[in-house]
Amino acid sequence: MGVPNFYSWLSKRYPMCKYPFTKHHGHQIDFLYLDMNQVIYKCATNQTILKDYMIEKSVDALWTSILNYIDTIINIVDPKLVIYLTFDGVAPRAKANQQRQRRFASSKGDAKIKQLLKQLDLEQQNQTFKNNQITAGTEFMYELNEQVKFFIYRKFKEDEKYANLQVIFSGSDVPGEGEHKILEFMRGIKNQQNFNPNWTHCIYSADADLIMLGLGIHLKYVSIIREQNSMDQNKTQIACKRNVENVSFELINLSIVKEYMDLEYQTIKMKIPYDIDRVIDDFLLLFFLIGNDFLPRVYCFDIKQGTVELLIDTFKSFLEQCDEYVTQDGWINWKSMNLLVQVLSKFEIKAIEKRLEELKKQIKDTDNPEYLDYQMQWESELKILDALNIQFSNNNSAVARKLFYQNKCQIDIDSEEGRKELDNIILKYLEGFQFVLSYYYHGVPSWEWYYCYYYSPMCFDICAYLSRNQIQKIQFGQSKPYDPYQQLLLILPPHNANLLPAPFRVLYDMESPLRSPFDYYPDEYEIDPFGAIWEHQFICKVPFMNSDLLSSEYQKIDKSQLNELEKQRSKFGHAYLFAPTQNKGNLIQSILPTVYNNAKYKTIQIQLNGNIQQDTQEVLQRINIQDQQDKENQLPKFPSLNILKINKTWLQNKKDKHKNQKVLKVELAQKNLEFLDKIESASDQAQKFNCYCGYPQNYYGEVALVVSKKSFLFLKNYQLKNIQILSEFRDDILNEVKDDIYDHLKYTMQTRLENQGIFLEQINAIAVVYFYKELIRNQDRTYSYNMLNVREEVMPLEWISDQKIVNLVDYRLEKQIDLINQKVIVVNNDKNQICGSIGYVEKFVNQEQYIIKIFRQPNLQIDNDKIKMQKFYDISIVSEKLDISPEIIHYLLGQIRIFIGDKKKQTDIIVQQMDIGFNAVHKGKNQLVPELLRIHEAQFDSEGYQKFKQFEKAELSEILVKDLEEYVKRLPELIEFLKSVGKEKLRSLQQIKITDIFKDDVQKGINIILKHYTWLLTLPTSQYPLCNVASQTYSSQTIKALEQQKQSKKVEKSLFTHKFWLLHQEKFYVPPLMTEHPKIHKLGDRVVALNNHYTNFGAYGIVVGIIDNGEIMIEVLWDKPRFGQKDLGGRCSPLRGSTVHFLDIFNITQQWQEQLNTLSGGAKSHQVEGWTYKQKVFVPSYDKPENKKKKQQQKQAQTQ
Repeated sequence: MGVPNFYSWLSKRYPMCKYPFTKHHGHQIDFLYLDMNQVIYKCATNQTILKDYMIEKSVDALWTSILNYIDTIINIVDPKLVIYLTFDGVAPRAKANQQRQRRFASSKGDAKIKQLLKQLDLEQQNQTFKNNQITAGTEFMYELNEQVKFFIYRKFKEDEKYANLQVIFSGSDVPGEGEHKILEFMRGIKNQQNFNPNWTHCIYSADADLIMLGLGIHLKYVSIIREQNSMDQNKTQIACKRNVENVSFELINLSIVKEYMDLEYQTIKMKIPYDIDRVIDDFLLLFFLIGNDFLPRVYCFDIKQGTVELLIDTFKSFLEQCDEYVTQDGWINWKSMNLLVQVLSKFEIKAIEKRLEELKKQIKDTDNPEYLDYQMQWESELKILDALNIQFSNNNSAVARKLFYQNKCQIDIDSEEGRKELDNIILKYLEGFQFVLSYYYHGVPSWEWYYCYYYSPMCFDICAYLSRNQIQKIQFGQSKPYDPYQQLLLILPPHNANLLPAPFRVLYDMESPLRSPFDYYPDEYEIDPFGAIWEHQFICKVPFMNSDLLSSEYQKIDKSQLNELEKQRSKFGHAYLFAPTQNKGNLIQSILPTVYNNAKYKTIQIQLNGNIQQDTQEVLQRINIQDQQDKENQLPKFPSLNILKINKTWLQNKKDKHKNQKVLKVELAQKNLEFLDKIESASDQAQKFNCYCGYPQNYYGEVALVVSKKSFLFLKNYQLKNIQILSEFRDDILNEVKDDIYDHLKYTMQTRLENQGIFLEQINAIAVVYFYKELIRNQDRTYSYNMLNVREEVMPLEWISDQKIVNLVDYRLEKQIDLINQKVIVVNNDKNQICGSIGYVEKFVNQEQYIIKIFRQPNLQIDNDKIKMQKFYDISIVSEKLDISPEIIHYLLGQIRIFIGDKKKQTDIIVQQMDIGFNAVHKGKNQLVPELLRIHEAQFDSEGYQKFKQFEKAELSEILVKDLEEYVKRLPELIEFLKSVGKEKLRSLQQIKITDIFKDDVQKGINIILKHYTWLLTLPTSQYPLCNVASQTYSSQTIKALEQQKQSKKVEKSLFTHKFWLLHQEKFYVPPLMTEHPKIHKLGDRVVALNNHYTNFGAYGIVVGIIDNGEIMIEVLWDKPRFGQKDLGGRCSPLRGSTVHFLDIFNITQQWQEQLNTLSGGAKSHQVEGWTYKQKVFVPSYDKPENKKKKQQQKQAQTQ
């Protein structure tokens, strides 16, 4: 957890240190490290309330969700050498105390919700997933370890890029936190003789600790990848949640963070030689005072607006005064530490004053949803803060300190006993500082040491202690980690006793020595804000476990009662290195037997012995170091602030809502614009001008327009109408609006510069630049960049260069490549050759022919009997059948927000507002769920009244009619209320109060609504996604039938051809020998994958959906399962489906080949059916729905 809000503060102070991280990010990452506990929490914790409590989670679905997410991160980062995967193992006792507090707090929250559900008769009897299972030693984590090992084997078998990778897996059975194991491995790599300092490292973690620790390891290129924070503030709990979550990632470039810090701190006038690495080390120690996982923070220290600025100023004051740095190589210089704490004691008084103001404001904000929950704690803390502030303001520090220790630690510092106890607290806290520093710079210093107090001492007293006591180097004795079950007993509350094997659960009994005479597992305990405002920073005063007593009772348990699996869970394991091998391979048992069969894998699994030097040596000796030496010149491999000259920097308050936070402003020097002549020449000759542009990222792009007060230069084929930012201006009056265009571009650019914290004294010229992300096939069978998948940017001309200045990966086309032994897809349309066959280029014959050795051919035939067409009913017929108006049906198909109660005024409600509508249509966005509804000849681009009008023609599927019928039976009270509202008011009804429906018994009404909400959650159709009305899909019934489709067959033959598609790992390479290709995909078409983005290159599948959500996407059911593939919203089996771009697949359906063969005999300009990127797919047209006479229709619907 580390320092709360550190990431947010850092990215605002140094705004260019983070940027979006997408598939084609340009960074070459050599080593990727995944702290996978973050992945488990993301995949296992459902944001839909009650789902975790009411619905039993499918374990297989959970495994595939976790492993797919890991696969997603690996694919985005695309590491070249090593992947390091790790889970948290048994933690040191110092960390386990914090885990104990968190799990007790989590258990208390769970118990509250379950009690409310029990009162409503909604308690789920089956075992549901608990977050506390994500702990070393549980059955869940043991099984997940095995799943990850199997996942690694499958990836080496399925994914060709793993042929050049090594994967290290350190599971939860290996002691140590995930972040500690990552850092230890990175230190081991760094200390090897053949270490390459230009290797690049990327860590996946949302933990702010990793940012600080990544800085502290002092490697040249380290970055952190994490999810972008979602700004979704929707508090409504939605049963049928149909929006597909698209996770976006961002990169924190620690190289830029270091450059920023260097710019900020090098201006300080210091007595000692300036060393940015030493400054960073001391900076990290300073922030350990605000928060870490082993010690309580200093009172009122945190990163709140304004407070942290005072702390930084205090730190700079220390740097001006100090004679030595505080830390060196992970060891504390206590003389310098005394000076640091001395200057911090002045800051401490200001921090208390600031916190008093903030808490007063918080208590006045009675609209805050947390007000009732924390009112008592806040008001109690306010009294202490107010009294402390008064005494400090009157210079009565002795009285203030006495008040603090009496209230928090229950000691009287005026008494001799109290002073001794305070000295013990301070000494332990100083030991804790050294523990934290040693932990992150050297490794675990002790598995047994921990800080045995709830609160930190005040800085004044730490300073006084250091002044009268000379502290030598603090070292910790040898110790061993707790056994997994012993740690579970240490941290788990009684509520989670079933996570332990049965013999150990007796220790939670009230008669157990761990419960009596002193109860180490209390149901009730004190919660203290300790100067904090938010719950996650409160201190849970759960008793510290007696280690000796726990060990003694643990040894008494009869371990012979454990079964074999439970015995395995109690043992420590090893990390393993996985690498490809040419041997026959070993038979590996499938961990997902419903998805994969047992198979042989050409992968070796090497047990690492735990000696980090030997383990990292084992890894590096498998890397061809010579091949990894930099072939480029000394260009930076990550974006850098130093690619342009910086004149000066200064701190300035932000101008937005974060006005109390400062941002480091950077003034860039003016740059010689000699190459402007080249741009002018290209403009005169109507040529393209490609360049390297951007700051601090520097990508390959194309200049579209350069403007200044004096010139206006269009490059080839560009006009105002092509440039999105200038689309409001007209080409035919260009001369009249040039000044307006310049001002518009200048304003846009200055806004961006302001957000980046960049200052330019003078702007000579402005450029509009395009960065292209992918290639497309044109209608004339040529290839070009996709103009619709482009990033348009406005930047100063100084940021453009015709020379590469950052060594980012260049995704342009290669002109030449060695085709021999390359894997290819044959795309020939000759009658005697099957299009889509997979093989290797064996030999070059001439420009017109290669010999391809084929090893697999697709099955092109579809069993039409498996295609089950759904019946759809006209909405008027459904209306008559259900005896409700079409308007009410439309209302049920949309959102239905039920207001339950105000959490600010009621503490006994679970959720404030719930949505119990089907959410199968979104008229505002012109969307529906294709499997549930359809609109005959729907217009995808309808606007205004027509967009809403076309939904009146909606036709409902048979399955939706059945669900509606059940809905009406289950909730007649809602139906009667909607009937009473009337048609006109129904259209504008945004929210319904629970008291409107259930006037007589609101509590009973809440019970009914919650049960109804839960029923909706369990519907198989509840998660089917919304799509544009111009989308088409097969039904889930058809998709499940097509899963049994006969797959491809193995063959061995050679053929002569020059028409094939090639996958090349490093570049987007398209051979000039491409054949004709259908420009459209239809439901039921057979396709083959052209890259590794969603499945394997050369994988075969069937088109089962054509989705238009602003961009045309194709749903494909693949012949074989693969990690990284999905379940299409529950419409197919796990790991069988993907939603892909048009360019990711090649159509090999027989009808297309026959059509092309017929037309290829000389019809050079023939047209085939298709769409372009600018034209939409189609206007869907269907057979007429079931719409017979009322009696016949009702009879038919009842018999279906």
